[in-house]
Amino acid sequence: EAALKEMPEIERKYKLECAEYGNVLFGLSDEFSAVGKLEAEQIQKLADLSTLQPQLDSGKYVVVEGAAAVSSAEAVSKLVEEFEAGKDKAVDAVLATKLPALEKKK
Repeated sequence: EAALKEMPEIERKYKLECAEYGNVLFGLSDEFSAVGKLEAEQIQKLADLSTLQPQLDSGKYVVVEGAAAVSSAEAVSKLVEEFEAGKDKAVDAVLATKLPALEKKK
């Protein structure tokens, strides 16, 4: 019974951890970061040219946030900006972390 009471908090932390893992993966991996950056720039360019909304409306692009589709070009653009900012923050935090176990091996 005590474990069931803790489940909402555990699930919340798990979702945060998954989001941060994605941020770090796309920020540190050369393979993923290059592709992600290119795609983010493409989405922003489409939004700037006002051609993203028609592509969302036609189904050419489908954006999912959580469990729901995002149908507004403005919302998609904002999500991309937030992801890029969060990714950079997560990478900076990881790179600034010093693990005692690793320090002793030097």
